[in-house]
Amino acid sequence: MSMLENFVERKERQSLFWWKPRDGSVNVGDHLSKVLVSAMLALRDTNLLRKRAGTPRMLCIGSVLHFAKTGEVVWGSGVNGKMPAASHRFTDLDVRAVRGPKTRAFLMDMGIAVPEVYGDPALLLPRFFDKAFLMPSQRKPFAVVPHFNESLDKYAGYEEHLVSPRVEPGEFVRGLLGAELIVSSSLHGLILAEAYGIPAVYLDWGNGEDRFKYDDYYAGTGRTSWRSGNTVEECLDIGGNGSFDLRPIQDGLMATFPYDLW
Repeated sequence: MSMLENFVERKERQSLFWWKPRDGSVNVGDHLSKVLVSAMLALRDTNLLRKRAGTPRMLCIGSVLHFAKTGEVVWGSGVNGKMPAASHRFTDLDVRAVRGPKTRAFLMDMGIAVPEVYGDPALLLPRFFDKAFLMPSQRKPFAVVPHFNESLDKYAGYEEHLVSPRVEPGEFVRGLLGAELIVSSSLHGLILAEAYGIPAVYLDWGNGEDRFKYDDYYAGTGRTSWRSGNTVEECLDIGGNGSFDLRPIQDGLMATFPYDLW
């Protein structure tokens, strides 16, 4: 990244928080915060650098609420179940939407007002990245998405099916669309697959993550019962977790975007 790019990103991150690995690489779910907020702002002919002076920082995609500071704006973020309650040091937030009802309950227990507007903003990606322009010419029966932190040694034997989360959204979605079923240890592998109408199953074989964020996501789409597998084969046998009505979730997120900060 050039000096100019570094400068621009530092200025953008004053407007919007997104988690980024220390080595400067990409984790697609977290990187989507910048991509989707920029896309929403482009609808109003503006961008991250034009945020009004004195307005609070915004948090979007990811289990990132433990990074929030008092007074900041939340649009679709969630709680990370691995983090102790004491790590959430804010006393108040301006919440427009959250990932799901478990995050809402957590914040309300802290005395913070939270509207019943649910959904991970990654569910909006099909409105900006049309499936027709990303669909590969051939499809496999299934693809496997590792978690960002997992060693690929765990996936020996599935190399030809892997879709890495260490890429930007266009490449990642093309990988998902190249399969008829997604088996994913990554939350955003599940979310983006379902956003594009591909059945997906959580591969729960020890990625170091807490199930809170998965329960939160599914509950936010109206599904309180869902299944996961402990092996790729179990996930393939499950075959998916049913459909949900995507459009009202998308509409609710778009209606609550904090344009007033710009």
